[in-house]
Amino acid sequence: MIKLFISDLDGTLLGMNHTLKKEDVTAIQKLVMNNVQLAVATGRMDHEIKEILKRMGVAGHRISQNGAFIYDREDTHIHSKTFEGSLARKIMTEIEPEPLIKTVSTADKTYSAEHNEWIELISEQLLHDVIIHPKMAEEFGTTIAPSKITLHGKEHDVIEAYKRIDQRFGNDLDSFISHESCVDIMPKSINKGNAILSLLSKIGIRPEETVCIGDSFNDISMFENIPHSYAMSTAHPEVQQKAAKVVDHVHEAIKDLENQGLI
Repeated sequence: MIKLFISDLDGTLLGMNHTLKKEDVTAIQKLVMNNVQLAVATGRMDHEIKEILKRMGVAGHRISQNGAFIYDREDTHIHSKTFEGSLARKIMTEIEPEPLIKTVSTADKTYSAEHNEWIELISEQLLHDVIIHPKMAEEFGTTIAPSKITLHGKEHDVIEAYKRIDQRFGNDLDSFISHESCVDIMPKSINKGNAILSLLSKIGIRPEETVCIGDSFNDISMFENIPHSYAMSTAHPEVQQKAAKVVDHVHEAIKDLENQGLI
C-alpha cells in the first residue's frame, strides 16, 4: 500500500499565476485523511511550499530548491546544502558570457545583479520579490549563502547553456533544466531523487510505498528512485519516458492508484 505521495509544484500541482486545480486539492485532502503522507518536492523555496500547503489546508514534508533543503511535516530540519563561496563565485564568473538572465537563491531570498524585464516576469511567478544586488557575488560565502544559481531565457538558449554548463562543471556540481525557461545549477549530488531517499530514511517509508509525480527534467531523479511514478502529459517526451505512467492531472494519478487498490 502507498504511504507517501510526492508532488512537484510548477507545471504539476501548481498552474500559472499560482493556481491550484480544485480537483487536485480535493484528491490530496482525501489522501491525507486516509493516512497517506504528502510531500512537495520543488525547485521553489521552502516558504513557498508552506504557502501552497496552507492554501490546500494540509500538512506535508517539504523538499525545496531541488533538494537543497529538506523538512518533515513536523518542521524538523533533515538536510540542507549550499555552495562554498569560492565555487559560487567561480561559477558566476564562468557563466557571465551566457546570454541568459542569472539569479541566485539562498534559503529564503532570490538575488540578481541587474534589473530588466525578465526579472519582472520571474518575480511574477515567485511568491517573493527578486532583490537587485549588483555586487552580490562579492558576498558569496559571507552574508549570502547561495543554494541555487539559475539561468533564465528562451528554450533554445536554455538547452544550449545547459550543455555548456554540464560539460564545464559536470564533476563539480549538478545542473538540469527545471523548466523550459531555466537551468538550475546545484551543489554536487543535490537533486530531488537524493532528497527523497533522505526523507524516506528519516520517516521510515520504503520507495515501493511511495508515489511521485512531476513534469520536468529535474523530476527524473525522482522517477529513477520511485517505482510508482507519473509524468504530466505536458512534460517533454524524454521526461515522460522516464516515468512509469503519464497523466493529465494530479487527481488522475491519485484515481489510478485507487483503481489499482494501492490506496
